[in-house]
Amino acid sequence: LEAAGIFQFAGAQVATNVARMLVAQVAGLLTDNFALKRMYVASEALNLVLAVAMFACGQHHSRMLFALNVGLGLLFAFSQPVTKSMPPAVADSREDLAIINGWDLTCDKIGRYLAPFAYAVVSSSYGFKVAVFLSCLLYSLLAVLRTLVRVEEPPSRKQATNGESRPTVAQKLRGLL
Repeated sequence: LEAAGIFQFAGAQVATNVARMLVAQVAGLLTDNFALKRMYVASEALNLVLAVAMFACGQHHSRMLFALNVGLGLLFAFSQPVTKSMPPAVADSREDLAIINGWDLTCDKIGRYLAPFAYAVVSSSYGFKVAVFLSCLLYSLLAVLRTLVRVEEPPSRKQATNGESRPTVAQKLRGLL
């Protein structure tokens, strides 16, 4: 916003949200074919990579910031199905699942509402570089913490529960059409 103005900021938000909305329609199908914990950790590591790129390019490269903003939005579209699949994979019992789901929803809402506000305050008070650097530190911490989560993967992500092979991504996509 400070570097390029309100119209470019608005354009970046529209492009990010439209791209995220379109990709989110198939993101779950694609991420379902990979190990849950690997995707869980990789999504946070990729957030870190994009944040480091943002830190490196600085606030005066508006086209690069536009691309990185869209990239973060697309990554969010892929990370959400993975994150929402985690509670059953980490809960030891049904009682724990209710508690984990509650915490997941609470933390998700807090993060969605407070993170932009916190970023705006830090960026306005200390500058773009400090705000992005703190974001990089948070992404690093989250990536490390995600590696520590114990995940109970399904017996075989390639086998259906009845012993048949699971449908491929192409078969799932054709089923949507």
